[in-house]
Amino acid sequence: MGFNQLAESDELILDEVLERQQILETIINNSPVMAFLWTPEDDWPAKYVSENVIQLEYSAEDFLTGRIMYANIVHSEDIDKVRKELTRCCETGEDSFVQRYRVLTGKGEIRWVEEKTFIQRDERGNVTNFQGIVKDVTSEIKNEKALRNALESQKALMEKQKALLERQKALETVINNSPMIVFLWKAERYWPTLYVSENVKNLGYAPEDFISGRVLYGKIIHPEDLLLVELELEENCEEGGKEFNRQYRILTQTGEVRWVDEKTFIQRNENGEVTHFQGIIEDITGKVKKL
Repeated sequence: MGFNQLAESDELILDEVLERQQILETIINNSPVMAFLWTPEDDWPAKYVSENVIQLEYSAEDFLTGRIMYANIVHSEDIDKVRKELTRCCETGEDSFVQRYRVLTGKGEIRWVEEKTFIQRDERGNVTNFQGIVKDVTSEIKNEKALRNALESQKALMEKQKALLERQKALETVINNSPMIVFLWKAERYWPTLYVSENVKNLGYAPEDFISGRVLYGKIIHPEDLLLVELELEENCEEGGKEFNRQYRILTQTGEVRWVDEKTFIQRNENGEVTHFQGIIEDITGKVKKL
């Protein structure tokens, strides 16, 4: 093969190499990943940096001319950690490492990056270069933090709910083992029941009787007492009262007459309209008979 043929062959190979290099650079520069080639010197001077470093508000020229050293853009609170990890990997013979840290953009904005660095060595094992791939993960960090905060908030809420449920259970245990029956009624005729404690069974009823609407509380008040109870409660509400207290007779599920003492707290909305009655009923039949 003649000299001219060799020259043409070398030129073709060079053209192919340059074309491949151009393709690789085009791929890198259109990706979120920035490529660096640093020398193992103080502050890591760059021998190569991809054009897309512009996303950090720098130009490739800033690094290649030495106007900016890569170490100078690493956040002051993170630089020692980055140096120590790099030194450790070099001394222990590791070939690569990954770490996250903060950098300052050309405009002074703080960004989080993830760096994956390959440590290049000569035949004697001496470090010759650091080949780094740097990716801006600021949004990813923010999303992770938001997710972590959301999970922590959810966990705190679940713990709070658990504590409230335990407290409610303890309170209901106390109520259900007392002579006091607790009701929550709607402020409607005959007082439909939203809640009633389990110890309503002392009157022969199940909570479901009232909550389902099969039994209205007003319907178990003795017919001779119902009108007075209704009128007095209505008068209290109209006068802006907060409480209602009265003794009257009720009918148990078996038709037995019992005397009860009712203390009710009148609940209103923001407009002052009565919405609910929170009642505590005590069976005082034994006390009345003694009188």
